[in-house]
Amino acid sequence: MSGDAVRGLEAARSEFLDALATVDADLVTVPGVVEDWSVRDLVVHVAFWAEHAIGAIDLARSGRGSEFAYSPADTDAINAQLLADGRAISPADALRREDAAFSGLRQRVATLTEQDLALRLGNGDTVADVVRYDGADHYDEHTAHLRAWFGSDDEDAEEA
Repeated sequence: MSGDAVRGLEAARSEFLDALATVDADLVTVPGVVEDWSVRDLVVHVAFWAEHAIGAIDLARSGRGSEFAYSPADTDAINAQLLADGRAISPADALRREDAAFSGLRQRVATLTEQDLALRLGNGDTVADVVRYDGADHYDEHTAHLRAWFGSDDEDAEEA
């Protein structure tokens, strides 16, 4: 399963990077991709949630998984604070943060055992759940936002 999780994460991130490559540099900080979020804001957001998954994995592996108390009810407040803080980050720094977060997450996922993936965290989710929703699923969600905003959706790929 770890190999599947790595491949899924890599594929989702590759699609995300492909969508980012279509962004006009002049529009990187213009709000509107997701509500009033810019592309830069979205990159910071994806990086943060990859870091969040890293934290969950590290807690679980150290025997402290019960300390992972994330609740979906907290997501909006976390994202609002992240948006406010992320506005001070340059687009280049946002990309560097995302790259480091992805690399760290990929590295940890690659070494997870089946037992690690099944570890239950303090919020009731398994490590596998967090890797999925903060990793590949999250990249997929925001790839779709980028493609929709910049008009490069999957219809182009289907016509080829």
